[in-house]
Amino acid sequence: MRAARQGDGVAQAVSCRSGRSRGGSRIEQNDRAMTWLERRKRMEAILQTEHRRQSVTGQRQNLNHEKMAGTMGRFFRRLGLFDWGLRNAHDVRLHAVEIADPALPQDFDGFKILFLSDLHALNTPRVMVEAAERVPALDFDLCILGGDYQIFAKPPAREAARLMSPLLAVLAAMRPLYGVLGNHDRHDLVPEMEALGVEILINRHVTVERGGARLVLIGLDDIHSFYTEAAEQALRQAPEGYRIAVIHSPEYADHAAAAGVNLYLAGHTHGGQICLPGGMPIFTATQSHRALAAGAWRHRGMRGYTSTGLGSSDPPVRFNSRPEMALITLRRAP
Repeated sequence: MRAARQGDGVAQAVSCRSGRSRGGSRIEQNDRAMTWLERRKRMEAILQTEHRRQSVTGQRQNLNHEKMAGTMGRFFRRLGLFDWGLRNAHDVRLHAVEIADPALPQDFDGFKILFLSDLHALNTPRVMVEAAERVPALDFDLCILGGDYQIFAKPPAREAARLMSPLLAVLAAMRPLYGVLGNHDRHDLVPEMEALGVEILINRHVTVERGGARLVLIGLDDIHSFYTEAAEQALRQAPEGYRIAVIHSPEYADHAAAAGVNLYLAGHTHGGQICLPGGMPIFTATQSHRALAAGAWRHRGMRGYTSTGLGSSDPPVRFNSRPEMALITLRRAP
C-alpha cells in the first residue's frame, strides 16, 4: 500500500508492507492466526465466566468494573456533576506532539502519525461523527488506533463497527490505517474493522519505507487481559529499523525497552479520565508504570506516548482529563 502527502512542496512517498513476526508459508501464517484465535476465545470465556484475566504479570482476578462504573455514575448524578462530566467527555482536543529521537532515520524527520486510542464508541457516538468531520483538515502520513473500541465487550462487534464507521471510513480513505486490540475488545471485532479498512496487527509487524530508511510498526494483542508469549516473540523477531510498538497498555514498557523498541504508543489509561485538579489521576487501570499514564515520556532510553483516549469508559464522564486526537510528529534529534 502506498500513500503520498504534500510536505514542503514535495510529494513524499511512503510504502507500507505487511509482515508477520516470523517468516514462513501462508499455511504457517494461517496456523498461527488460528492458534491466536482459539487462545483468545478461551481467555475471553474465562474473563466472562470466572472474572480472571491473563496479564503480563500473571493471572489476575478481575474486579467487577461494570458494577463499579454503575455505582460511580449514580454518585455523580446525585452530586449534580454527571452532565458536566459528560460535556467534558465530548470536549476533544487536537494535541500536537513532537517526539525527538537521534535514532530516527533522517528520511523520516517530520513523519506524522495520527494516534487515536480508546474510542469506546457506544458511550460517545457523537464524538465519532465530530472527529470524522475534523480529520480531513489534518496532515498526517498514517493513522494508528490503540485499542478499546468496545466497552466491556459491548455492543456486539457489528454494531461497534457501525458506530465507528463514520470516522474509520474517512481515515481509511486518507492514509494507511492500522490498529490493535484492547482489553475491552473481543476477537469477532477484527473482521468487522478490517471490512472498514483497518489492518489489525495481532503480534505482527508492517514496515514503512521512505527513501532508503525503514520504520517497523509492531502491533501486539492486549497485554493487560489477554497476554500470551506471542507478544514477546513479535517484539523480539521484528526486523531491523526504527521500531514503533503499538501496545494497548503502557504496562509492557520494560519488555519493549529490552527488545530494542524506539517508540512505544499506548492508551488504556484515559489519562485517569477522572482526575484531581492538575490532572492527577485517581485510577489508571494499570498494575505497573503508573507514571506513564498520559502524554510523552521516556523509559530506559525508549520514547513513549500514552493517549488520554478519544472516547470514555463507564461512566462516560471526564474531569481534568480531556479526550484527544494526538498528532505526533517524529523529529530526528541532533
